[in-house]
Amino acid sequence: MASHGGGRTPGVQRSNWTGVLTGRRSLVAELSLQAPLQADNRGGSGAFLGLGSDGERYWIKTLNNLQGPRVPTTEQIVARAGSLIGAPACVVRTIEIPAALAGWEFRPGARLEAGVAHASLQVEPVAETRALDHRLEDDNARRHASILALHDWCWGGDGQWLVSMAEDNKFYSHDHGWYLPPSGPDWDIASMELYVDAGHELPAGEDGITPAIAREVAAPLRGVRRPDIADLLSRIPTVWPVTDQELECVGFFLERRAVPAAERLVSRFGGAP
Repeated sequence: MASHGGGRTPGVQRSNWTGVLTGRRSLVAELSLQAPLQADNRGGSGAFLGLGSDGERYWIKTLNNLQGPRVPTTEQIVARAGSLIGAPACVVRTIEIPAALAGWEFRPGARLEAGVAHASLQVEPVAETRALDHRLEDDNARRHASILALHDWCWGGDGQWLVSMAEDNKFYSHDHGWYLPPSGPDWDIASMELYVDAGHELPAGEDGITPAIAREVAAPLRGVRRPDIADLLSRIPTVWPVTDQELECVGFFLERRAVPAAERLVSRFGGAP
């Protein structure tokens, strides 16, 4: 749901980001895949469960996933942006798939290829949902407010969340492959420039989110700075199919939207922006 309004962050121009990522992007992955553990035949991308070199289990999307080679980039950007503002996004890492594991079928007819992939830390036991419910359980009022902030800030699409049954139905945000405009696996510079000043609030019930919660959630979003965004974008591997210029436009998009998105959240829940 896009709404044109909400102001803009003064002084943030596209030209401020020219060259910011030159020579800064990652050359190696943060982890390596030790073993594939479980294919998943439900999701659209063909994500599979694997064991990382840190001993943790991750849901992994390769560049040859079934939704498109840019989906891992979007997944990394949005989850790391969520972490930056304290949103309940699942922890993500980049993970190297060694040549020795190439050929394993992560979906019938789709085989692993060696290279760097996206990895999202497993949360179990969980149920997937598309409804922001259970708001009065755990600290979900704050978590839902953070999810709404992340959706507006990063131009969310195809919202999907995890509910942890072991943690009093605590909500986690995951599967962010349809974020960034125009929504879908192939976001582009033209759309980010077109929609940079447009609101994109997610319709959802507003019960349980107080003005105080909205202000608490908005505070770190107001505090986002260019070096913070540049650092998260620098984690995108150079071998992935996205240019420095495209990522710099993402940086411009996120920096300019941060304060207006915070103001929209506070205003939505009855506070003064």
